[in-house]
Amino acid sequence: MQNSDLYKQITAGSVAAVFQTTMTYPFEYLKTGLQLQPKGTAFEIILPQIKSYFVGCSALNVAAFGKTILRFVTFDKLCHSLNNNIDNNDNFQRLTGYNLLIAGTLTGIVESLFIIPFENIKTTLIQSAMIDHKKLEKNQPVVNAKATFHNVATKSTPVARIEKLLPAVKHMYETRGPAAFVQGTTATIFRQIANTSIQFTAYTAFKRLLQARNDKASSVITGLATSFTLVAMTQPIDVVKTRMMSQNAKTEYKNTLNCMYRIFVQEGMATFWKGSIFRFMKVGISGGLTFTVYEQASLLLGFSSRS
Repeated sequence: MQNSDLYKQITAGSVAAVFQTTMTYPFEYLKTGLQLQPKGTAFEIILPQIKSYFVGCSALNVAAFGKTILRFVTFDKLCHSLNNNIDNNDNFQRLTGYNLLIAGTLTGIVESLFIIPFENIKTTLIQSAMIDHKKLEKNQPVVNAKATFHNVATKSTPVARIEKLLPAVKHMYETRGPAAFVQGTTATIFRQIANTSIQFTAYTAFKRLLQARNDKASSVITGLATSFTLVAMTQPIDVVKTRMMSQNAKTEYKNTLNCMYRIFVQEGMATFWKGSIFRFMKVGISGGLTFTVYEQASLLLGFSSRS
């Protein structure tokens, strides 16, 4: 791929990513908010807080911009490395399905590692936005208390109320140190691997199932069925990821495995699918928005998005 085309793809991709992130962020807020709450429904806890629906969006927009650059550059380099025909400039077109899956999975892992700090900032901001001002505890977090495998720490960590990006970064560093920005790494990596493999497999399976119908309806059905399968199978990992990124994760859970165990024992199996509806809506809408905006941005930049 020529550098000029790569730069144009990065620009178009960045515009599409930021637009999609902003437009679907209320679903992300509702999903994350539900996952952070041990009890209660969306109508009881989150839906009344309309003014907070875009809290944390700035963190994900910064992440979306950086992630897009990293995605195109990494994927292009991996395609070139996995392409057996070195003389061929179009690395993507000549890749087999297996090599394409490898390139996509590795790119996804690299993306996930990049966005982990921003996901932590987003989670901190959303958690703080859900606090009732009257019930906000004024004392500082207990940073030395640790949870055991079966029990929480003897002293819980109060959740601070922070409303802006830079103050959130400062607070996280001062109260939890650099580790605050890498919480939930294990769960995030496993979720990304699961996302890529399940999405690739499900899409291929549904496409073959509906191959007799060569119309727009079959494409829509394939997309929705793939999104539903993806959310249904990876939602438990997403819930664990969100809990491990919370402000009080250090005093609530010993590690990722302990988080899974405690959720199952104390809150029940259904908790692992909290926020599924909102995540499904986000995933379903995101794809269409991203490709539409990407196509339009590509036309404005004067290159074919299919090249």
